[in-house]
Amino acid sequence: MIPLFQQRDFGNKINATFQYVIQNFRSLGLSLLYIVGPVALVAGIATGIMQSNMMKLMGESGFANTDDPIAAFQMLSFFISPSFWLTMLFGVLANVAVILTTYAHMKVYDRAEGEPISVTDVWNEVQPTIGRGIIISLLNTIIIGFGFVFFFIPGIYLAVVLSLSLAVTVFEGADFGVTWNRCFQLIRDKWWSTFGLIFVMGLIVAIVGIIFAIPTGIITFFTAAKLLPDVSVVWLMLGNVVNLVGKTLLNAVLYTAIGFQYTNLVERQESRGMISAIDSIGTAPSQPRDTDEGTF
Repeated sequence: MIPLFQQRDFGNKINATFQYVIQNFRSLGLSLLYIVGPVALVAGIATGIMQSNMMKLMGESGFANTDDPIAAFQMLSFFISPSFWLTMLFGVLANVAVILTTYAHMKVYDRAEGEPISVTDVWNEVQPTIGRGIIISLLNTIIIGFGFVFFFIPGIYLAVVLSLSLAVTVFEGADFGVTWNRCFQLIRDKWWSTFGLIFVMGLIVAIVGIIFAIPTGIITFFTAAKLLPDVSVVWLMLGNVVNLVGKTLLNAVLYTAIGFQYTNLVERQESRGMISAIDSIGTAPSQPRDTDEGTF
């Protein structure tokens, strides 16, 4: 069993992430499939329909003419249409769902002590956090958005700090106010290590995710070249389902890494894992502690 609340250096956090995903591939995969899968499926279908409508609109005469007020109105009406915002909504919900499911699985894993983890166990942890998770994600987006508007750098800083917010919510059951303060408290003097971990893991996930984008790219090319029939909306939906569902589930690797950063920061400040090890003396062997991550 991999101890969650343990101090880890940069490399050990990456190793622990992949070890955790491989070790729990079945239980984590099933949890993501049953809890996140339906939302991601709807998001993929909606994205395929939206993309098809956009391509049809772009194919209409005059749409590409930016001086034509009718074309400009058509473009504006597309981006304010209910279908566009519903697609965005399901995309956001799918992302929140994969984050909550990943952290809920880690929370159950921590207390299961090697026992099998069921989808029901994970769902029972996800349910109470859904409302808070959505609200916190929306507030985070607004706050980070304002940060990017004002000189860009504050947006990057806040994005890294608040990357811990849903981990705090799931593990500690905190509301937004407490979560905000907790994120700043935990990341104190460890902003760069958190940024580095997110950057490296995000890059790995993005490169692997290209595989899922290939079907959509091929279908889009053939559709634009008029090599597919008018029912190509079906192909676009299939391509986007593969792309969105695959990338959404793959993001669990990134959020697992952030989860290990959260537990690492908690252990550094509160020694929760050490206290647990002391309490278990005489009942279970304690786990060795890794070296400090230094100044990184």
